[in-house]
Amino acid sequence: MKAAVLSNDRTVHFADAADPEIRRGEVLVRTSTAGICGTDLHVYRGEFHERVRFPAILGHEFGGVIQEIGPDVRGFAVGDRVAVDPILPCHACPACLEGHINCCATLKLLGLDLDGGFGQFVAVPQANLYRLPDNVAMKVVPMVEMYGLGHHVLQRGHVQPGETVAILGAGKLGLSVLDVLCHSAGATFTIVCDIAPFRLDTARALGADHVVDLRHDDPVARARDLTHGVGVDCVIECVGHAHAIADREPPLAQAVKMIRPGGRVVTAGLGEQLTPVHFKTLVMKEAEIIATRVTAGEFPRAIRLLAKGLLHPERLITHELPIRDAAAAFKLVDDEDPGVIKVVLVHEVAGHDEQGQHADGCVVIPVRGQPARKAGLALNVDRRSHVSAGEDVEDGLVGVIEERLVAAGHGTHCGRAEHRG
Repeated sequence: MKAAVLSNDRTVHFADAADPEIRRGEVLVRTSTAGICGTDLHVYRGEFHERVRFPAILGHEFGGVIQEIGPDVRGFAVGDRVAVDPILPCHACPACLEGHINCCATLKLLGLDLDGGFGQFVAVPQANLYRLPDNVAMKVVPMVEMYGLGHHVLQRGHVQPGETVAILGAGKLGLSVLDVLCHSAGATFTIVCDIAPFRLDTARALGADHVVDLRHDDPVARARDLTHGVGVDCVIECVGHAHAIADREPPLAQAVKMIRPGGRVVTAGLGEQLTPVHFKTLVMKEAEIIATRVTAGEFPRAIRLLAKGLLHPERLITHELPIRDAAAAFKLVDDEDPGVIKVVLVHEVAGHDEQGQHADGCVVIPVRGQPARKAGLALNVDRRSHVSAGEDVEDGLVGVIEERLVAAGHGTHCGRAEHRG
């Protein structure tokens, strides 16, 4: 199979890799889309040497189509569209036996400890599969895990309807938490803090009541002001590795000061730095600091919310690139451009070239005058009848697309394209 392979720190190649073999109780999933997660970035930067061995095929936010069914698999069929929960607990250690499968003593993840969604095929246990409703597009499937995280974070923080909540960090995790919070958890008032105007604008669009630009405003003072001196019920720290800002404390120290007496702080970031916290303040408030890790069975909730159209993955997925351009995609994330939130890698369908077909029936082609890896048009393909071709595409290229689709067994009809660039 083809895969985006991490062969060393900050070194990704699109190369051949061994096809996975399915065992009893497993299926073979042909990957359609996979997201680049913050954890993938930590691995890429060399922060997981004690756990990840090179060469590695990462990607734990993914889904696809079942290609093959193994022995003893029930309830699934070849051709089913599925999201994949990457969590592989032992179900036997004390944590698992108490229901904390995400804290399993020997926890493994597809796409971290085992080959994952940056490969063309993945062997997946049946228990980790969730069938997708027809109205959930494959291109948003990497967000299922992110929204599952959002649910888990809010559960860990015991967030109740009517509470005031502040989110520190408007990256992909913070905004995923916000999307779930605003459209299913019922918080009365939300505050989002970040240093990037684009991300703060996205937070507003998702429903944040107030945003704080950390370059200009003190989040502690703003939280007190906006709650009439009381403090917020819960602060959710989604920063991870924070950029130092003059005259500002680290996020976790800020969070302790932002909460009301008896409030909660949930920390979800994976920063490596040591963070000073004024524990006298924490004690005097009898407040809680709560850690949260990955997901623990929240995939069905995330899928139901997506199916009902309550969440907004299209606002968070800012970039889609073909899997063969994974190196460029990782660099895009590594550069920490504030205009980049979620980057999704799209696998080619077997038998097509780099202008191949999306799993949902989209053909990605270059915008005129720009290379394919820089920009593209997505052509909606109805597998039964037609392809829509765009005005911005040169006529000769449209003919090539029609010819290739006919050769692949698709009829064609040229009309307008939806620009996804």
